[in-house]
Amino acid sequence: MRRVTGGLLGRAKRQFIDDITSDPYLLYILVLAAVMAGFWFWHRIPNFATRDERWRINNPMVAVGFFIDEPGIDSLLQGIAWGRAYGATLYLYGIAIIPVFVVAFFLGQLDAFTAIPGNQSISLWTHWYQMPKWIWTWSLLLSRLTNVVCAVGCVYVLYRIGTTMRDRMTGRLSAILLSLTWGFLISAHEVGEDIPALFFLLLVVYCGLRYAHTGDKAIYLAGCASGGIAIAFKLTAGASVLLLGIAYLLYVRNAGTAWREALIRPRLITVGIVVGAALIVIGYPSVFAPGLDRLLDRMQRGLVNKSQSYGWRVEPSWWWILRGYLHGLGGALFVAGCCSVVVSLPRLRERTQESDAIVLSIVGIGAYLSVYAGWSYVRTHHLLPTFPLLILLLAAVLTRFYNRNRSLASPLIVVLLLSSSVYAGVGVLGYATQPRNEATEWLRADASSNATVETYLMDPQEAAVPHGMRINHPNYRETPVDGKTIRMSSPEWVLAMPHRCPTYIELTFPRALQYLAPDDRNARTTVLSDPRLTDYYRNLLAGDRYPYTVAATFGPRPSFLDGKSEDSRLPELVRVGVVPWTIQYGDPQDMGIDQYTVILKRTGSCPPQDDTD
Repeated sequence: MRRVTGGLLGRAKRQFIDDITSDPYLLYILVLAAVMAGFWFWHRIPNFATRDERWRINNPMVAVGFFIDEPGIDSLLQGIAWGRAYGATLYLYGIAIIPVFVVAFFLGQLDAFTAIPGNQSISLWTHWYQMPKWIWTWSLLLSRLTNVVCAVGCVYVLYRIGTTMRDRMTGRLSAILLSLTWGFLISAHEVGEDIPALFFLLLVVYCGLRYAHTGDKAIYLAGCASGGIAIAFKLTAGASVLLLGIAYLLYVRNAGTAWREALIRPRLITVGIVVGAALIVIGYPSVFAPGLDRLLDRMQRGLVNKSQSYGWRVEPSWWWILRGYLHGLGGALFVAGCCSVVVSLPRLRERTQESDAIVLSIVGIGAYLSVYAGWSYVRTHHLLPTFPLLILLLAAVLTRFYNRNRSLASPLIVVLLLSSSVYAGVGVLGYATQPRNEATEWLRADASSNATVETYLMDPQEAAVPHGMRINHPNYRETPVDGKTIRMSSPEWVLAMPHRCPTYIELTFPRALQYLAPDDRNARTTVLSDPRLTDYYRNLLAGDRYPYTVAATFGPRPSFLDGKSEDSRLPELVRVGVVPWTIQYGDPQDMGIDQYTVILKRTGSCPPQDDTD
């Protein structure tokens, strides 16, 4: 096995060197991918871009914290079991932040990891604040850079697939278009499992395409290994199994020998299953702590939760899928991709490497869409694995068209590249001007050292607060009233604001400002329907009951605050295909409108009011 692995890695290295030296454009394409995926990659630091990003960084920290507190295998396993170590991201980002652990050791700050034994036992705010700022900063920087490297790797592997499928022009077009795909760049900017899983999924497609024409057993086993690792990163990469099965059958069709000899390879199939399954199990570190139950539980919850309504917006699955494609690809690239699928269908009858690649791409896209059709809502990053497959089909169609009629194909390719460049470019530039970042910098510059900001968010990831600033938040439910400290429920705590009288109050959408949304708005939920809180937030903004005035606002203002109705389905779908900074995920982790922030500043004293009744 070691000899096979070393041989494959040697072949991959030689192939990469050959591609770089033979194709004068490849290096520039990879640089483009690195620039687009890495532009302003430090956004939101030392805060998190998404909730998932926090857990992916936190998982190895918790495990190391347990180990430092009581060195030994048992404590390490306990730390893994305590955290949310769902898959191979613990390995990847644990390795990425090794320098942080080393520096903390030399600075004598390892207690920063042991002081927070488990994120479930404390508030998210406390968890964020107790960790030194430099640890969050460098952990996020190193982990995001690791993700950017994986993104560039995805671009190169897609180049290899396109080149193997047809020629280098197909490979170049595929790589360039993926580098300009906004949905791909979103995931590249955030620590997570999507980009690493996509990298290994594309390796599965590449190995499957190679095996379909060569029958090389080592290549097939490499595909099984890549599929196992992909699934260890993300369960939906289970499409790898189907892709390898199709590749196996394609070789039977293409083989010059008797079909029985190509079909009946029991040893190859057995070894492939063992390799893939072993890497899936090894890839879930929590399996070594509580056992296989954690992996099975994760799979079950993934299946059950996706079929249930998320709650804040109810739409049919086709609407979520269409919206995700328009947002992730942009209108022009999405339309071109759909057309390429239709144009590619007649070529399925051929027995060429191009037709094999078309089969693998269409099967892969169909597999994912058939799964998502049963989900109650689909985010853009769920569709990510289908983006490069759709782009591959489009690149092959454009190359064929270019070879037949350059005068017509050239302007079409230019228009497609320009429109994709503008859409993705505007999206990437938005990372440098995020409303939450701007609000954070405003507070850092305006607030005095003893100032306090009050926010009504449970999660610091959704807030715009400098790390280390004094803060009131819903996790602290104890408020001094008439010389006594009383514990309150969350609504009562919010309404008791005059007793705390903070320097600043931060209102955000979603959450606080969502109470002011009309009852028929899709995002409205029963959780956000307390009339007392609705009056409280309305009076705060009006400035006629509390001694606060609006000092600054950041981000696009929700239309309902001005009494305007929301876009209906069709205008919204058109908008997401034209404007990249709309909703990225399909839930409150979004940027765009969901980063609207209002900062109110105290202008006088706060006489206590009877607001807790």
